[in-house]
Amino acid sequence: MAPVKIVEVGPRDGLQNIKNVVPTHTKIELIQRLARTGLSVIESTSFVSPKWVPQLADGPQVLTGLQAIISTSDTISFPVLVPNVKGLELACHNGAKEIAVFVSASEGFSRKNINCSVEESLIRFQAVATKAKILGVKIRGYVSCIFADPYDGPTKPSQVIKVTQALLHAGCYEVSLGDTTGVGTVAEVELLLKEMLKVVPADKLAGHFHDTYGQAIANVIKSYDMGLRTFDSSVAGLGGCPFAKGAKGNLATEDLVYTMEKLGIQTGVNLGQVVAIGSWISQELGIPNSSRAGAALAVHLPSPNVSGTGKISKRGWKMLESSPGYSVYQSGANVKILLTNEKSGNALTSSMVEALTRLFKQFSTDDSVFRVILTGKGKYFCTGMDLKSTGTPEEQFSGLRGLFHTIDTCLKTTIAAINGPCLGGGVGLAFVCDIRLATSGATFKLSEVRLGLSPATISKYIVREWGFGFARSAILTARNVSSSELEGLKVVHQVAASQEDLEVKLDNMLHEMRFVAPGASSLSKSLLEAAWTDAGGEVQAKTIENVFKRMMAQDSESTFARKEFRRGVKGWIGRHY
Repeated sequence: MAPVKIVEVGPRDGLQNIKNVVPTHTKIELIQRLARTGLSVIESTSFVSPKWVPQLADGPQVLTGLQAIISTSDTISFPVLVPNVKGLELACHNGAKEIAVFVSASEGFSRKNINCSVEESLIRFQAVATKAKILGVKIRGYVSCIFADPYDGPTKPSQVIKVTQALLHAGCYEVSLGDTTGVGTVAEVELLLKEMLKVVPADKLAGHFHDTYGQAIANVIKSYDMGLRTFDSSVAGLGGCPFAKGAKGNLATEDLVYTMEKLGIQTGVNLGQVVAIGSWISQELGIPNSSRAGAALAVHLPSPNVSGTGKISKRGWKMLESSPGYSVYQSGANVKILLTNEKSGNALTSSMVEALTRLFKQFSTDDSVFRVILTGKGKYFCTGMDLKSTGTPEEQFSGLRGLFHTIDTCLKTTIAAINGPCLGGGVGLAFVCDIRLATSGATFKLSEVRLGLSPATISKYIVREWGFGFARSAILTARNVSSSELEGLKVVHQVAASQEDLEVKLDNMLHEMRFVAPGASSLSKSLLEAAWTDAGGEVQAKTIENVFKRMMAQDSESTFARKEFRRGVKGWIGRHY
């Protein structure tokens, strides 16, 4: 059986319809992981106007992040989609060595998608092809709507053939035939290819089948039987079908590789690695894995989130928001804010201070959120205030004081999952939270005095949590304080052996906290605040009285909990923990 070539389109075609913005570092990591599976072609991004495809507005940054691979690999190509000469020039400026262009076989889709007729799109492509030849850039072509157009209905095979020949004649080394709506069947594949192969060699064609109606694999097999040896697919079936809400879109790479292997057809792709990547990216994006084979095989993979006790973290996080410097995820009643500016050690820039303040204020009053987790990506949790930040000292002080006060007074339980070292204000960021988990490699250094500074805005929280004597020594010596020392002081709840173990311990804690009522937690925080700021005073006395009245009110959580207790249920259990 002749081998097949798989063109992985997940990083471009798969991600472009995802609603929430995927962080650039996640896109780069996805491509880097795919490049280790044996794939020879990975379509990486697009240089279409951000106005039309905002998800891929970071195309230049993605290509820049991949330059180490692109410049050294002679076995993998990383084509990028371009719509016109301007897009081509921008792509080449950022290191692209191969491009892809698209043309519709139907008038209706062409006008809706790129606002021009099929003939006009071919003229536009000719200009791209001419420029690409001058620049020495390879071109791959796409023809969309080969079987049907959501606006015009069925597409005539003669029209598909005409457009395909035009792309090949202009300089495409290969044309991918796209069943954009996923309506094609084996009979329609046979009808089209029977006519197409009379005038176009099979080695110049590729199949790009969507799985909207579950026909993609059958169409691949039929195409293979008729001579095609190249097929497009997307890891985890990323993509969806924009014309059929909730339907599957791109054929999953896992399903394609699995089928080929079962037929004895070589792909050169490591199925186990692709399955693992599909599971990982689905979890990163907070969406179901759309690969049938991938989902079935994933249960047999060893989990990377295994603690020393053998417990496994299976919590899924759905992305809510992403911007430069941070991403926000939700799992049930838990929200996780991930600091992602690894290059600067997750330092607190002025924009980061504003964003974190806004997020904690937002979640403090969100009834669907019970707990807010703060953690970091990369080596550091947070290296403190960014000394390069603009703004007057007064503005910086006001911003930092506002951030710490907002976290400190947040009505929800706040948890710092400390993945690495903390410096200066980063220590304050960890210890203004209610609960702390840390890796064994995390250290805490109040480094201000070494820079001629003082821990002004965070000192009240450090002294409150560490105790006066220990805090005084740590501040004046600016030494590294270990996680184990702070665990001994009972101000770090648990120390994890690794980043993976930290995720497991966080998951276990959240699982245990399903018995904790959110309203009661908020009231308890007000009691603790009063005990710290006005122990034995009038404010504390009034706070205690007010909390007691509120917790015993007829519509309070305790009414429900006491009723459940009489039924033998010990503890308040939230529906979404």
